[in-house]
Parts: sequence; structure tokens; C-alpha cells
Amino acid sequence: MKYQNKGRFPKHGEISQKKSLGQVFLNTDWPVKKIVEHIQSLNVKRVIEIGPGNGILTLALANAGIHVTAVEKDDRFAERLQTIMTKDQQQLVDVQNIDVLQFDLKNWIRIGGGARSAVLGNIPYNISTPIVMWALPHLEHLVTFTIMVQLEFAQRIAAQVDTKNYGSLSVFCQLRANCEINFDVGRSCFTPIPKVDSAVISLTHKINSEFSEAQLQYTETVCKVSFTQRRKKLRNGVKPFMGSLTEDQCPVDLNRRAETLTPHEFVRLASFLFQGRLKAPD
Repeated sequence: MKYQNKGRFPKHGEISQKKSLGQVFLNTDWPVKKIVEHIQSLNVKRVIEIGPGNGILTLALANAGIHVTAVEKDDRFAERLQTIMTKDQQQLVDVQNIDVLQFDLKNWIRIGGGARSAVLGNIPYNISTPIVMWALPHLEHLVTFTIMVQLEFAQRIAAQVDTKNYGSLSVFCQLRANCEINFDVGRSCFTPIPKVDSAVISLTHKINSEFSEAQLQYTETVCKVSFTQRRKKLRNGVKPFMGSLTEDQCPVDLNRRAETLTPHEFVRLASFLFQGRLKAPD
């Protein structure tokens, strides 16, 4: 179900949004309430919020007693966030004026001392994939990775094999995580109004994964190459990896197209192509 704007939220002041940073902010609070309720239901104690912008989610999380590390690249909004918080909120919010892709997630998890932690945020459309890839390797230590993204992007993450949205991103995410689209958010809920709708999607660690980190990384390498030629037979993409290996040894029919392989079949293919290598690629 796609929700539209029902009730406005206070504006973000006189600060103009930067198109270069993909800044599109919520102007209504119902999606925020649903996200906070979701986080509370999981008993999360601390979160990283990616791109807090006007602070609507940041303040709601703090009001719920959750510790927030607000990672904001735009120094204008980082400074403003410091000024609009109450003293009680300031005790729970740590504003980091840095690009989230430069933020040390591994260290943040370490200093949490085992507290139930999560990563969430309203993600800029133009860097959605890098942010997902930044968080994926750390899902084991997170209760949830819950983000608001372009609807089509969420559909790509959760796509089923042999559908138009299925691609390398689907494989990457589904091998490492359980992926669930929580709810859609109509474009009228944002300022400025974008040309597309959004959705909130949650990724949680896939417990007892049978694959090693090396297998997963090699699989990602094979996927990237295979899906650049998604309409061609697999052999075209994997040819550079074959070396002395022969097709009759391959556990996957190389006459197939990339979009017809399940995530597990991609792992089998990558394990065949990179057999004998004990270390993950750089």
C-alpha cells in the first residue's frame, strides 16, 4: 500500500537543498512514526542515521530514548541540527559532519559493546547502491538496516529471479540478508516533490549463512560482469575467469542468461571459477 501525505511537518528553515547531494526531505511525519515504531519493536538502543537533513527522524528517535549518531555530510544541516535540539535530545544525539561512506561503521559497532544497534535513514537516490554495499558486510552485528529509498531501488533489492528488476544488487543483498519492503511512501510526502515514489525496506542478517565471506565477494565479482551483459549468454561474461577450466566441468549451464540464475547458483558458479583460492579478492 502506498501512503500519501497526510499532515505536514515543519519546514527545514531557510536552508536550500542541494541537488548535487540528492537532498529530498520528508514534509510529513507518518513515515517517521512507522520507522520509530519498527525500531522500538526490535528493542534497538542505538542507531546510525544516514543524512538526517531537517532532523525529523533524528528528534523522533531521541524522543523515544534511542541514542543516535547522525551522520550528515552537509555542514549547514549538521550545524542546524545542533541548534534545534533540546538539552535532553542533545544527550542522545551525536552529530557527525562527514560523508557516511567515510564513516567507520566497523568501529562504531565495536564501541557499542554489544548494544542492540541499527543503521537507518532517508537515503539519497544518487548514492543508494554505495551505501547498501557499505553496510551489507556488517549486517551480522546489526539488528536491522532500514532505509527509505526510491521505490524501484527497493524493488531491485527484493526482486525475484527472472524478473525485470532482478540484477546483481538483488543477488548481493539476498545472499547476505533477508530483504523486506515494509511500506511505500508517495512522492507528495517529500520536498521538493521528486519524480518517483519511495519505499522503506529492511535488511536483516541471514543467520547461519552457508557461504564464506570469500565466496560472497567472488560471487559479487561474477555478478557484476554477468549482469553488464544480461541479455547475452553467461559464457560471454565469465570467459575472462575460465582460464584452463572447461564448460563441461561447470555446475551451471553457460548457455543461460544471468537473470535466470538464483543467488545460490551464482555462488556455485563463482566457487567453480575461483576454486582453490583461499583469500577474498581485494
